[in-house]
Amino acid sequence: MEANNLCRLFRYFIVILTIASICETRKHKLKLKDDARNLVDVSTFGFFKHGQLSINISTLVIPNAKLEQKSVGLTLDKSISDGSASYLEDHADPRCILENNSGVAENDSVAVVFFTFNFTNLTLNINRRGHSVRHLHIFPMTKELPDCLLQSVMREKGGTVEKSRRDVQAGDDSALPAFKTPQQTNTTDSNVPSKVDPTKASLVTADPSLTEIPKSVECPLLNHVPVYRSKDYYYTSFRVYALHDSEEGLYNLFFHHCKNSPINLTVEIVEENNGPNYLSAGDIPLPTLFLSMSFVYFISACYWFIYLRQHKEDVFKIHYLMFLLVVLKTLSLMFHAMDYHFIAVDGSPMEAFAILFYITYLTKGALLFLNIALIGSGWAFVKPILSEKDKKLFITVIPLQILANVAYIITDTSEEGESQYSTWKAVFVLVDILCCGAILYPVIWSIRHLQEAATTDGKAAISLSKLKLFRHFYTLVVCYIYFTRIIVYLLKVTVPFRYMWLDEFFFELATYIFFFITAYKFRPGSDNPYLRLPSDDEDDMEMDEVLTETGFTETLTKLHNSNKSTTNAVQRESSQSTSA
Repeated sequence: MEANNLCRLFRYFIVILTIASICETRKHKLKLKDDARNLVDVSTFGFFKHGQLSINISTLVIPNAKLEQKSVGLTLDKSISDGSASYLEDHADPRCILENNSGVAENDSVAVVFFTFNFTNLTLNINRRGHSVRHLHIFPMTKELPDCLLQSVMREKGGTVEKSRRDVQAGDDSALPAFKTPQQTNTTDSNVPSKVDPTKASLVTADPSLTEIPKSVECPLLNHVPVYRSKDYYYTSFRVYALHDSEEGLYNLFFHHCKNSPINLTVEIVEENNGPNYLSAGDIPLPTLFLSMSFVYFISACYWFIYLRQHKEDVFKIHYLMFLLVVLKTLSLMFHAMDYHFIAVDGSPMEAFAILFYITYLTKGALLFLNIALIGSGWAFVKPILSEKDKKLFITVIPLQILANVAYIITDTSEEGESQYSTWKAVFVLVDILCCGAILYPVIWSIRHLQEAATTDGKAAISLSKLKLFRHFYTLVVCYIYFTRIIVYLLKVTVPFRYMWLDEFFFELATYIFFFITAYKFRPGSDNPYLRLPSDDEDDMEMDEVLTETGFTETLTKLHNSNKSTTNAVQRESSQSTSA
């Protein structure tokens, strides 16, 4: 019965992964139904020069649209790094930021574009604030870029307009969000405006400084794009193009609704850098990084297996669990690299590699904490069986670690704007911290056990050498947790957007160093502190050296050769009695 339940649970998990893997893409589709949130974090993406952001709002249903002028719209916030304070974070009342954007000062710390719906004139008004985005090109969605923009690209890259069009739009047209033109909608609706030529649309007139277009730019900067209406919903579509070096950065797209009434919204987004490459600027090196680290782990796994076969008389079961962990880490990194590769090429992952990655990631995460807990509890090294405390710890930690990995998978396959995204992200962080704290307890228990054994056991030197090793392992685990959970996060939010891949690099590097040192310290062989039988001199040396390291043994004094002195005294008394 239990086997059938496990099989049913595994099949259910595979179905979830199959559905979830479709969501992990750089072609986002966010659906909000009866959502009353004032601020929705839609997407975050790093753009290099010639990067494009295509946005298609296909269904926007809002009650009393005529009464909600300047209260519904989008903001595109640009920053240098993930941790840089944006205008939204500094604003006192972000719920009505669309109504108060006229007071935004023009300075280097502000780089935000406001998109505000005007349901009376059926337009999406564009208001650029900040020097680095004042010439950001925004125009209605079309299959091809305007020729004036392609001419600017042609001057930079050389060649013809047709060549520039192929370079800029090397991706398939299917990558663009599906957008209904007015001819495809109900032509009898008098509220649907005629198709707007983006090259003839009105220029920005509210701020004269924004009309100062550089000499290399001939395309006019539009101050609005058309909005269409069909029965009870509105829709629009536009594209953002980063033409200049100053427009490179990490862009955050937010949806705003200043009122508390629920709305329905469907928005499709395609993000791509030049190539095309659908990975964010800071994620482009990740496929190569993951594949390289997978090769390093593969070589290490082969060496570890050969080493175990050469010392098979000293091998414990934990050594094979360590080998299995390295194999799973190798496969996880390889599948992750392939997953990112297909996202970079097509904008969507290949479902097979995505599912394989999540399966190996989930199994590897649980096995990692299991290995640390088993080594920390002294299983197979210090004691042959697990105590009741150890069993209770495993029953608690392993399910929690599985829950943390499931939460990570859900957040990784969900859209940022979904209501449950922030909840599962908080669950992942909280549970992961609890697991990291829990696995330190078996190491502490083992240290206390060895401290007691060092004062009572006849083989004190062996216990003391194990005690020293467990102290080193405890320090190693603490450093690993601290670095991968705190330092790596701080690194991610502080480095420039183009170097955000460094957090993954240092995470994988720290993990490999942790694996290497742990395998070296607990390797099988005659030179392992667990297996070495010290001589009397080594026993004396280890006792003197280690006893002084524990607080409760500092006052103890060791007597040298006490047994030998007692034996000699008895022999002398016996010989004297015989002579008498």
